[in-house]
Amino acid sequence: MKFSDETLKAYLEGNLDGDEANAIEEAVETDPDLEQRLMALDPFAPVVQAVFEHVPAKAPHVDLPEYRTAGAVQHGAGLWRLLAVAASVAIIAVSATFWATRPAPMGWAEQAAIYQSLYAPDTIAGLDNSPQALETQFALAEEQLGRSLKREALEALPGMELKRAQVLSFKGKPLVQVVFADEQGQPFAFCVIRQGEGAPNKGVKQAVLSGLATATWAQDGYGYMLIGSEAQTDLGGQLDLLTTTFAG
Repeated sequence: MKFSDETLKAYLEGNLDGDEANAIEEAVETDPDLEQRLMALDPFAPVVQAVFEHVPAKAPHVDLPEYRTAGAVQHGAGLWRLLAVAASVAIIAVSATFWATRPAPMGWAEQAAIYQSLYAPDTIAGLDNSPQALETQFALAEEQLGRSLKREALEALPGMELKRAQVLSFKGKPLVQVVFADEQGQPFAFCVIRQGEGAPNKGVKQAVLSGLATATWAQDGYGYMLIGSEAQTDLGGQLDLLTTTFAG
């Protein structure tokens, strides 16, 4: 049976009687060309297609409640209603995939590593690290942190030249970055953040973050982090001294 475009549009708009609608639905089951014509005439079809193109191949399983109508669905509106439901399911799947696979929020250590990864030898070469400048910087940093940064111990780190101390912030908490240059002029950093009373103590954890070797630990309401100049940097010597110096 042949159907005109006008008849198919009337079907999509729900304007055919039951017999005519049934005839089209039966024909669609065995006639792919007719199905394609319907899709071409249906204004919802491009929306559904675009949504499904962005659904990942391994979308998470979503349990949807069974939909039951109070009465019989009109035949003429059947196909486009099914398309609308399909679009809704696809949108739910995309949303569920986004929330299931979204990256976890970055913590202060990840943010500090990203910031430090932007440093180059030229970044720190011209810093004013005169005793007067360092005195001012450390005074401000210690005031914000509420604890001593033990400048004398930091200046004595082997193979390190103390360059600067600056106050940053992470989610309203003061975060101090102490910058060094190693014997090759490569930037290092020692960071301290005030986490507050009740923050858990954590043992030393070494990892590569933003392409840099890092070591983090926490004790007595403060978090600590040592950041090297590259992924393969050996932090052992400085790390031992810092964990001892900032043991409490």
